[in-house]
Amino acid sequence: ARKEYENASNEIGKKRNREAGLNFAIEADTTLNDFYNKWDRFAVTPASKETFNTYYAGLSAAEKKIYDSKTNFYQIDFTNKGGLVSPIILEWTYTDGTKEVERIPAYIWRKDENHVTKVFAKSKQMASVKLDPYLETADIDVSNNSFPRSYEPTKFELFKQQQTIRGASSGGNPMQDAKKNQK
Repeated sequence: ARKEYENASNEIGKKRNREAGLNFAIEADTTLNDFYNKWDRFAVTPASKETFNTYYAGLSAAEKKIYDSKTNFYQIDFTNKGGLVSPIILEWTYTDGTKEVERIPAYIWRKDENHVTKVFAKSKQMASVKLDPYLETADIDVSNNSFPRSYEPTKFELFKQQQTIRGASSGGNPMQDAKKNQK
């Protein structure tokens, strides 16, 4: 969390001011420093420890077992926009580089055919998850099928790539090549 905060607080304005050699008022006059300039927002305070201890003491034995297992829980909301219920096929990619495909039967939509929420418990940390990785279901909008979002080229970009038409050869066939070699 500390690295994320430092990266987010590294604003372009501050970066350009430093490159230009400009000093901030706090650097020029140290008497302007106050509590929040020295305060470590990520330090664990006694009040935070007490709050956690109270919370942990209130857990049941089964809940403590789950908490202590260090299992990663991921909650995903699925929305059925077309009305046709179908299985949910997920491809999990973990931070160690391994992948896992999980298939959930269409039965998951039995209580609500428009929206369903599922919690997944994984022993590994997730890097990304993709819905219907092999395009097996009737999904007309695949732009929202991955987390984090992946770049999908537009139809125009695909057209501009000028790839050969499906089924057409990109060069001569063996008979044409043999005929050229005879000449």
